[in-house]
Amino acid sequence: MSHTINHLKKLRLQRSELAVPGSSPEMIDKAANSAADFVFLDIEDAVAPPDKERARKNIIQALNDIDWRAKGKTVSVRINGLDTHYMYRDVVDVMEQ
Repeated sequence: MSHTINHLKKLRLQRSELAVPGSSPEMIDKAANSAADFVFLDIEDAVAPPDKERARKNIIQALNDIDWRAKGKTVSVRINGLDTHYMYRDVVDVMEQ
């Protein structure tokens, strides 16, 4: 008879979700240090068209510089709609960098 020990990963609770405009580095930092379990960085509705490129850069920097896992957070990026000309750059820039 063999015995196998299964080590379960600690599950992260998703009790609260926080939407953060990518155009605001200050709000991104606050979200990273908040009590929210899930943070989504928004490039779509929360960002005015003239600010989308800057928001994309802010989000890329936050994804690279902040250790979201160590802070106990799940993080995602909300891109612009598939029917917009912003969507392609959102996907390519965020994934490549």
